Amino acid sequence: MQFFNRGIKAHLLAAQHLIDDDHFVFTNFCGVGPIDLVRLNIKTKQFDLFDVKTDADEHHRKRERSELQIKLGVKLIYVNLHKRTIRVEGRVEELRT
Repeated sequence: MQFFNRGIKAHLLAAQHLIDDDHFVFTNFCGVGPIDLVRLNIKTKQFDLFDVKTDADEHHRKRERSELQIKLGVKLIYVNLHKRTIRVEGRVEELRT
């Protein structure tokens, strides 16, 4: 799979994983910028900002956030397409399908 297709697939799987009955998920459809996904809690009006990264098939490689991402409080999501896992804030979970 081409590298840009892996990124698109990881982005969509991360959005699918974050959405539930209490949350809306908004996506950056341009694919440019420090934020890929915004998750809004419908009841509490709290929101989380995420940047999606594809994880290596062999091992996890932590990536650094930019200064702007740190200032905005952006969280990194790592999606491993081979193992079908997602890593959010250090927790590794199986991808829901």
